[in-house]
Amino acid sequence: MGYTRGMAEHGFSAPRPAQLRRFGRVFYPAGLRLQKALSAYVAEGSRPDQLVILEHDPVFTLGRNATPADIHVSDDFLATQGVNVHRTDRGGEVTYHGPGQIVAYPICNLRGGREDVGRLVRGLEEAMIRTAGEFGVVADRLKGAPGIWVETPRGLEKLGAIGLHLSRWITTHGIAFNVRPNLAHFRWITPCGFTDKGVCSLESLLGEAAPSWEAAADRLQAHLTDCLALDLRPTRAPSRSVSALTWRRGPGGPQILMMLRVPAHGLWWQSVTGMMEPGETPEETAHRELMEETGLTGTLVPLGLSHSFWVDPAIVHFPDDEPRFNTETCFAMEVAADATVRLEPAEHSEYKWCGIDEALALMKWEGSKAALALLRTRLGA
Repeated sequence: MGYTRGMAEHGFSAPRPAQLRRFGRVFYPAGLRLQKALSAYVAEGSRPDQLVILEHDPVFTLGRNATPADIHVSDDFLATQGVNVHRTDRGGEVTYHGPGQIVAYPICNLRGGREDVGRLVRGLEEAMIRTAGEFGVVADRLKGAPGIWVETPRGLEKLGAIGLHLSRWITTHGIAFNVRPNLAHFRWITPCGFTDKGVCSLESLLGEAAPSWEAAADRLQAHLTDCLALDLRPTRAPSRSVSALTWRRGPGGPQILMMLRVPAHGLWWQSVTGMMEPGETPEETAHRELMEETGLTGTLVPLGLSHSFWVDPAIVHFPDDEPRFNTETCFAMEVAADATVRLEPAEHSEYKWCGIDEALALMKWEGSKAALALLRTRLGA
């Protein structure tokens, strides 16, 4: 299996400036917006390449060669399992992303002497092979099947997948390396078009000895930096915010407070959100924002969700064009059923209390919808 690897074969040798951006959870549509923004940024040759490492929510992504038949279960079934479906512009067929899997997006400008996609692919494969090897797993390439593969008692199984998109020598999309994902989800698709080969993870191969996502991401990050010859430069840390999904007990069940942002702030419906101030904890920010935006106090419960996203400069204006990112921590905030809402008019023009389904339909962003789904589960509504 595979072929001999040499230094000239598995990536780039001439260093190129790059910025590393490592996040935790990023919802897949937010990841697409993030890639679009960064690809536009690196298109000017003087700007550094970008390496983004993150973890997605459960999602099936359809590449250019995928067909609906590659997914073997119904949309209704996937909805009950919390798995979304998105069509993308990358190559390949259908694949799965989800918690426990490292996704890395090398957003690179290959102009100026690096116009060799094959070398980029081999560099990405080499980084995954080296990472697997550090944890005692022997992986290799398979001719005609991009990614990395492992010989197991069940036959050949894929440990890491590759799917790239190239436009004017700017790359997007990238690799998915399986550390501890839910492998059952792969059985609902024809992964990467293969019907005679399986999918594995470090956990399925190593059991309890498998590394954590963070430990594996540390090693993969180092090997990607080396194999792609990235000269890492400083990056601006993401800003931090909270969402406090504000609700009350109504006669027909839980009611969610939804407020309409004024046009200058985006003109969309949301519950309570706000930026963390220096020295604040997320909990302190949530209580402060609730009071400032609504005049209410409440009982705060963490939802166990934190996610990151690109900040659109059309919504928040910045003094320069370097992309900005934000990480949001999500809470639920119960307020008294008879509490009076006093809006801050500079931020919101109107409000209403909604049932969960109506609130979900009003929400614009993936993080808000995911937080509401967690609250619904918590309340058994």
